[in-house]
Amino acid sequence: QVEPRTLALLHGLLRQLHAACTRLVSSAQGLPSSVQEAAGQVQHGVENVQASLAQVHSFQELSGLVLVQSRETMARAQSNIDELLEYVGQHAPVPWLVGPFAPALVEYPEDVPVEMAKWEGCITVG
Repeated sequence: QVEPRTLALLHGLLRQLHAACTRLVSSAQGLPSSVQEAAGQVQHGVENVQASLAQVHSFQELSGLVLVQSRETMARAQSNIDELLEYVGQHAPVPWLVGPFAPALVEYPEDVPVEMAKWEGCITVG
């Protein structure tokens, strides 16, 4: 029972990873070609691993070569993602980085008095 469930989990994780890579490639549009190529290589590597493991229904069906190639492919993908993150960290404008970890961006009219203590830690735009 454990083996089929583990393989099903692996296939599900690969599908999620492929979907994330597809979003990554589309998000890289407009960035330098080297960044786009790195994103495409990540997606291509994930597709190769997914194809290699798609027809596997037991661990006995996995050859050592497939496991080694998959491990190497995923290591290259991780290296490419690290390069992408480094590029974005060095070149992305601060307002592009949004999320629950970013300070709130607040706009207010200049003629309205603002209680500044209330907005401590926020970035003001105005």
